[in-house]
Amino acid sequence: PEFDIKAATQLSPTGKAPVLETNGNGPVLFESNAIARYIATLRNDTALTGNGFVEAALVDQWCDFCAHQLELPACVWFYPVAGYMPFQKAAYDKAKGDFSAALSVLNAALEGKTYLVNDDKITLADITVASALVYPFKLVCDGKYLKKYKNVTRWFKDCVGQDEFKSVIGEVAMCKKELKAAQ
Repeated sequence: PEFDIKAATQLSPTGKAPVLETNGNGPVLFESNAIARYIATLRNDTALTGNGFVEAALVDQWCDFCAHQLELPACVWFYPVAGYMPFQKAAYDKAKGDFSAALSVLNAALEGKTYLVNDDKITLADITVASALVYPFKLVCDGKYLKKYKNVTRWFKDCVGQDEFKSVIGEVAMCKKELKAAQ
């Protein structure tokens, strides 16, 4: 069936999408990370939410880091380029600085590691964080900017190079030169 945004927003207490209706009579879930966690736990054999309590907490840690440290500055930086909001120089400068600080944390965490939580396989942490970086890395984070984040760049390219990622988001072309918003 066709997606009905009006129906979806009526299901959410916030009046916004995304929402997920569970099992007909079950609760309606709202917010991206809650929905992602729910879906990731449907098949325990995938270990997307980690193996055991510690890995599960680490997955939650990186999903929360993504929501609180990466997504806001990323959006403030690339939304004006995409035409979603007007450009404001002070907001641009702060967002770029905050995004750099978050990438520094991520870069240090990925030193000597393949993935964020479990070196043997991708978890929901990798999926969530990599997904949040797709548009910034396509539109505004050029090679010069990413030069000091080698671990993040290596990890990101590995994640989005996976067939499972490609089947959802397609090929990701890395930004060659930062796109600038109209001023």
